[in-house]
Amino acid sequence: MTTESPARPGRIDTEALRRRYAEERDKRLRPDGNDQYLRLTGEFAHYLDDPYTPWTERAPRTDHRTVVCVGGGFAGLVTGARLREAGVDVRLIEKGGDFGGTWYWNRYPGAQCDTASMVYLPLLEETGHMPTENTCAARRSSRTAGASAGSSACTTTRCSIPKSRG
Repeated sequence: MTTESPARPGRIDTEALRRRYAEERDKRLRPDGNDQYLRLTGEFAHYLDDPYTPWTERAPRTDHRTVVCVGGGFAGLVTGARLREAGVDVRLIEKGGDFGGTWYWNRYPGAQCDTASMVYLPLLEETGHMPTENTCAARRSSRTAGASAGSSACTTTRCSIPKSRG
């Protein structure tokens, strides 16, 4: 019995690919750049507040860390977990009242991840979580993030960033 190798696709035209990505990027770039965004002041200032967790004052952290990850979304959690596993002294700093990033903030009814749960959710083996849906709900993603943050693979210190209104 013989096994045939799958056909190999032709050589990738990297220059054409770069041009295509540049064209797509140019469609999204605006001449006003960052000035297109509104400052969260006045009538928009309330968007700086965390509606899910009451603000609690605490003393600033002044200890030394080798690595600081700003943001406790899935990328920050996985990065923190892997650095910690490698023996690196790491701290995650999260503005929200809990971990989860996008999934902490986006809690509107029916919010779902648009990627298959088993592919998207990190640290499933470490947390023992098994998704029950193909695309999990935002709240489940947020709870998974919180569980990931508290798992032995990713022991972190949650730090609040002082509110800035300007």
